[in-house]
Amino acid sequence: MKRCPQCGAASTRPGEKFCARCGAPLTEAPAPEEVTWPPQAAIRRRRRMIAAIVAGVAAVVVLAGVLIWLVAARANSRTQPVEASAPADSTAEVTSEPAPTQAPVTAALAEEKRLYLENLPTAPGMRITVDGQETPWYTAEDGRFYIDRTVLGESDTLLRAIVPSGAEYQTSLALVSKPSNPTASFGTMTTCEEDGYNNPDGEYLDAMLSVYYRSLLKAYNSRKVSDLRFSTDLNDQSWTEAITMGAYDAVEYDLAQSDMGFTTTGLGYGDHKVTLNVFGKWVGVNRTSGQTETGTDYMTIQAIWQDGIWQIDRCLPCTEADFNNGTLQLSTN
Repeated sequence: MKRCPQCGAASTRPGEKFCARCGAPLTEAPAPEEVTWPPQAAIRRRRRMIAAIVAGVAAVVVLAGVLIWLVAARANSRTQPVEASAPADSTAEVTSEPAPTQAPVTAALAEEKRLYLENLPTAPGMRITVDGQETPWYTAEDGRFYIDRTVLGESDTLLRAIVPSGAEYQTSLALVSKPSNPTASFGTMTTCEEDGYNNPDGEYLDAMLSVYYRSLLKAYNSRKVSDLRFSTDLNDQSWTEAITMGAYDAVEYDLAQSDMGFTTTGLGYGDHKVTLNVFGKWVGVNRTSGQTETGTDYMTIQAIWQDGIWQIDRCLPCTEADFNNGTLQLSTN
């Protein structure tokens, strides 16, 4: 169909050359473009949006499923009994290794609870005993060793260090006179067995006898056999009557000024046993007159290795002459 380019009127007759309305020459009008609905671009955008939504929903569903599975699995594990793995032979005895005596190498205790251990070598596997009982030890921030001060007794506590040395062991002793002491200084290391046993040298005997004698005088004062230190049950029994009946009540003994020594004359070592003559010098106040008195006790003492420590097992009185001559009142066998 032709249209007038001038006025836009349509030609109704075929072959017409001029516009019937305005007389202007006529031309063929271009065919109108085919219009589709909805537009293709809009369709493509909608399809991409729908695909994105579907993918997001699917991801959420998968994540929710995983979370539900994890929660269910954890709940199921809590309700299931835990089965210990058994050895092939179900009748075999199950044992566990003892806990190590060294605590972790950290500051485990507050400063006021620490008793520092001086003059000890650095050696893995070291053990520390307090009056024969093993106790944990720690390493401070500066590398020094220490133990818990609360494990000490009221006074005169013997510490023993047992240190591996190649295929052998060495031991050393420290005496802590008061629980408030900040340090314990160990002496010379000597060869010993794995449990710390060795024949006691002069240093050890001095420390052991001093602690024992002061505890004996303390028991005299208190009438309590339980005050005896480093004493076997047999020795406790032999002193029970004299202590509880007050046989030595005439004097209040001064523990700080009293001590015990020994002589090597007649000193004898047996199997886990040592026998020797000792003298105990005491100072006290007469309970009646108030006067200071002094005296010396002479005895033959036999100590045995028991419960990881040397303990007094028997005591018999001897004369000063026997003491000087080394005459023992007990057999060394």
